[in-house]
Amino acid sequence: METPPAVLPAPAALRELRRAFAHVADFTRFTETLERALGAAGFFADASIQLFDTETPAGVFRPGRLALPLAGAGRLHGVLQLAGPAGTPRLGAEDLHLMTALAGVLAAALDHAVRHGEQQRDLELLAFLLDLAPVGIVAVHPGGRVAVANELARRWLGAEFGDAAALAARLAPERLGVDWRVQPRFHLRVDGKLIYGEARSCAGATGQPGASALVLVDLTAQQAQLLDGLQRELYRCRWLGLKLTFVLLESRVQTAGWLQGLPEIRAQLQPGELAGPYDAFRAGLVLPGLDRAGALARLRTLAPVLPATGLHMAVVVAADPVAERVLHTAIGSMQPVEGLLRRTLLLHDDYPAVNDMIERVLHRGYDVVKSSHYAETEGLLRTRAFDGLVTEVELREGGGLELARLARQLQPRIRPFFTTMAHDVPGASADPALAGHVVIRKPFDIGGLEAAVRSALG
Repeated sequence: METPPAVLPAPAALRELRRAFAHVADFTRFTETLERALGAAGFFADASIQLFDTETPAGVFRPGRLALPLAGAGRLHGVLQLAGPAGTPRLGAEDLHLMTALAGVLAAALDHAVRHGEQQRDLELLAFLLDLAPVGIVAVHPGGRVAVANELARRWLGAEFGDAAALAARLAPERLGVDWRVQPRFHLRVDGKLIYGEARSCAGATGQPGASALVLVDLTAQQAQLLDGLQRELYRCRWLGLKLTFVLLESRVQTAGWLQGLPEIRAQLQPGELAGPYDAFRAGLVLPGLDRAGALARLRTLAPVLPATGLHMAVVVAADPVAERVLHTAIGSMQPVEGLLRRTLLLHDDYPAVNDMIERVLHRGYDVVKSSHYAETEGLLRTRAFDGLVTEVELREGGGLELARLARQLQPRIRPFFTTMAHDVPGASADPALAGHVVIRKPFDIGGLEAAVRSALG
């Protein structure tokens, strides 16, 4: 014989309901008011509530017994029974309306209880899955309240389980050492580990900032070595007054396989230059003593061993002495490698039409900047890096040789190209400061012009 479902007296059932929904604002006050109102009805003390586990038991609805169904949205939760020692009491219309309304309220509350229970089970499962994740995960409300944090995040941030207030305090900028709300990519040193973090925000319903998710990753020893090497070289170059350029390479097509070519990349670097993995898709190059132009020249020599497609890159001339901030700048300034490695030419001629003609010939293979005024060209040479300067020898304003000497003084790696009607430029041939110059005769032969520039610059 099956054990009949539990039956609770109606007042006791209301008290249980009150405890079950203590987390709902004002629900306790509602049930207390309801209990006082029902207590005035003499029959309420004899009423009872019977809940069903699955199917409706036999005999619940039978003649001579008043049982009001607790009908939920998707199932019958149970019944509100009205029967005392002497049987079903005599009820007036107002009593029946009252008990019918009570049955509706109880059914709605039980619907909510079922959903709440399912959500709690889902949250427990979600928490279990988050704790299995190999990364730290923290969700934070706009006001700073922590919604959830998995075990790894709590351990790295030094907060006990369930202590959301302590965890929120540890995420404050003054405790964390970084404000992830304005610097969404950051690094932390925790227990000898190097932790990389990313913060991502989701917009709220009104377009205002919503909750934020922080993902923390424990970098490998090799990754930490890259940052340690960058920090060491930053100190050394700062002490010696040298420039340092950091390059971050990222393959967006291939997987980690391209990083297996790092030994080949290292073999082509100069002494003191470093190359190492940052993660499965990115590698970093530390190039002490090189400015931006020198770093780009080095990268062009490495092009044959780099991925042919999907490669992005950032080139950062380090002005900040902190390696993590240099890396943060690089991560935030990635762009396709084609745009960075494309060589740039500065054209200077008194006649804009000559510049336009040269540009039409060379624009497919080079970025071209044109100027017809000496002061403008000098300003460009002082503010931008160029691979080549193409200038007429005989200029109405200044002279082509003087302009090329200034260019070499400001940018030692720039290649001078002299356009002239003459067969040679003796003043340039005899000047060591203009070594490696190229003479392009006028009138131009289009094929010869393109070939001369390509042969000199690649």
